[in-house]
This record gives sequence, C-alpha cells and structure tokens, in this order.
Amino acid sequence: RPPGIYTMTVLFDSARLRITDVRLPPGASLDHRHEYPTLRWQVEEGIERSVLRPAQAIAASVCDAGQSCVAELPPAERVADKRVTWAEAGSGLTVCNAGKGEWRQVCWEFKQRPRRSEAVVRALLSSAIYTTCVGTDLLFENEYCRAWDFYLPPGGGDAGEPHHHVLDYAFVYVAKGRLLGSHHDGSPGLFDSVNEDGDVSWFDIPDGAGADPAFAHGGVNGYDDLPMREYLVELK
Repeated sequence: RPPGIYTMTVLFDSARLRITDVRLPPGASLDHRHEYPTLRWQVEEGIERSVLRPAQAIAASVCDAGQSCVAELPPAERVADKRVTWAEAGSGLTVCNAGKGEWRQVCWEFKQRPRRSEAVVRALLSSAIYTTCVGTDLLFENEYCRAWDFYLPPGGGDAGEPHHHVLDYAFVYVAKGRLLGSHHDGSPGLFDSVNEDGDVSWFDIPDGAGADPAFAHGGVNGYDDLPMREYLVELK
C-alpha cells in the first residue's frame, strides 16, 4: 500500500459480530466513528496519539466536516501489546501512529444486543463440568462479552487440563500458529488446527453445553519454535 495509508480488513462478518484488522503505517492517521459497540484490541506494542470522543461530542468535531482531527490529539503515548479498550456506538476515534513500526488493532463490533442476561450467563458458567477459563488471561468483560488472551509458549500447554465452552465464541490468530486439541479426558487427537495470521473461527454453543464434556477440550502448542497467539471473545 502507499506510505501513510491505513488498511481496514474485514476478517469475519455475521449478523451478530464483525471482526476487522486495522493497520496504520508510521505517520498514518485514522478518523473513525463506531457504528456498533466495539472492542478494540492492540496487537504488538505501539506508539500513538489518540482521542476517543463520546457520541454527543461528535457533532462539534471538525472530523464531521471531512477534516482531520490530528491537530487536536494529545501527546504520543506507548500502547501495550494486548491492551483492550471499549468504544460505545456512535463514539469517534481519532488515532495517529506516532511510532516507527506498524500500529495494529483487531476490532470486534457487536451488531446485536446481548442474547443473555448476566444471571443467565452466570448460570451457564456454573453449569460447566470443567473450568470456563477458556484462555490464559481474561482481559475484559462487560454485558456483551468476555475477552480472553490465549497465549502458549513454544511447545506449551497441557492436554490434561481441559476448559469448557458454554458461550458462543470466536477467535482470531494474530500470528501464525498451530493448536493440537485433546479430548476432555486428556487423550490426544481431537483436532490439529494450523492457522495463519488473521484466521478466524466461530462456534455456536448450545445452552446445555455445560453438562456435555464434548464441549470441553485441552490444547497444546503444536510448534516448538513459535508461540501461539490467539484473541478469543465469548458473546453473551
């Protein structure tokens, strides 16, 4: 792409969820209004100048006049890898890549209201036979979702420690990776999932999944020389 031009690549789109890979080369900027409630997830460390404006402030912004808002931005700050931020529908983000490397985020747009109340979600989680920690770190949770980082070092993971899925979910690989799935009892051979950066998978989970061990599995990184990096979101 030409220098200074950002890209927004849709990786997945359904009636409920859209996932977009957003990348800015050094010096590039982006003015974006969020059509839906959006989870923004940083990939690798970056340096940015940015401001998130609530919906009620957008009307007064020069962005609506087709002009850049970069001049209004605060000083540059370092953005940690895996940082998660939430943007309400109608809000506006202006961001400039102030670093020397590529700035990247994976954005999750929730196109429908949550299907389940918090009480129902907690009941589903409590119904599981195995742990419902479906990633390595829970980074964010609200009424729409639970957002998990799933990171395994080279050769890492434990086939004998299954986790249990009770909510619909999707995941995105943010680097080349391979996951070897094991059955809930630790026996190998459930799946061998080889993925490239940007690959997305979606899973519909029925309400009775907590009582069914078929929706539980373990996992091991299938590569001895590469970490496995996956961002996983459960929808409520």
